[in-house]
Amino acid sequence: MMSPETIRELSRQNAVESAKKKKVPYVYFDIEDIKQTPFPFPFLGDYVPKGWRLVDELFCDSSGFGREGEPALTIGQLMEKLKEDMEAGNPFGYAITQAGQFQVYVGRYKKIDTKKK
Repeated sequence: MMSPETIRELSRQNAVESAKKKKVPYVYFDIEDIKQTPFPFPFLGDYVPKGWRLVDELFCDSSGFGREGEPALTIGQLMEKLKEDMEAGNPFGYAITQAGQFQVYVGRYKKIDTKKK
């Protein structure tokens, strides 16, 4: 089991690396993409790329052994949430913000207008 300090340090390291590489949240373009690639998210940590805003986070099982009814969403439940977002017309991007040994927080990001009016 990872300590909270280890989880925070991993998140910090990934944030620094993501900023250097200018990583952005992963955006699905159609429902078939969700079925083929259920967990392609970059690990951004607390880095929020320019032009994006973190809206909320989903607590998810990343081991594949989670069960419905547990606090963490199963991969199947996560895929359903992603489909619901797409069907509702919510163009979210997704990235891992924190990762433990068996669970992750998947951030939901909205694209924002960065142009001055």
